[in-house]
This record gives sequence, structure tokens and C-alpha cells, in this order.
Amino acid sequence: MSLSAIGAGLAGMQRYQSALDVSASRIANMNNWTADGSDPTGDIVNQVVDKVGFQASAQVIKTADDVLGTLIDVRA
Repeated sequence: MSLSAIGAGLAGMQRYQSALDVSASRIANMNNWTADGSDPTGDIVNQVVDKVGFQASAQVIKTADDVLGTLIDVRA
């Protein structure tokens, strides 16, 4: 159970990191967003959402690690 939780947490972290990379690249490549009509607001909001998702996935891994550590302590 703990190993699948760690895998799910890792997959979540990778997904959110990828999304952060994409939105950061889009924002960085906007030369003059007022002149060309593009709006970075959506990308900025997505970065906040992705940051929280990344943190939640990291917490899943931490919790699974704590549970696994407790199980190992009980068995020892």
C-alpha cells in the first residue's frame, strides 16, 4: 500500500512539475503581452494551482514514508 502511495505521489509531482515548466515557459516567452493581446493571468493562476498540487503530492509521499517507517519499526 505505501509503495503504491509513493508511486502516486511521485507521478503527481512529475505532472505538476511539467505543468509548471510549461506555464513558466509561456510567461517567459511573452515579449509584450499588452501589445500582442496575450494575457499571462491564466498561466499565473495555473502556476499557483500546480504549486499546491505539487505540495500535496509531496505530502502524500511524506505520509506514505512515515507509515512505511512505522511498519518497519513494528516489525523490528
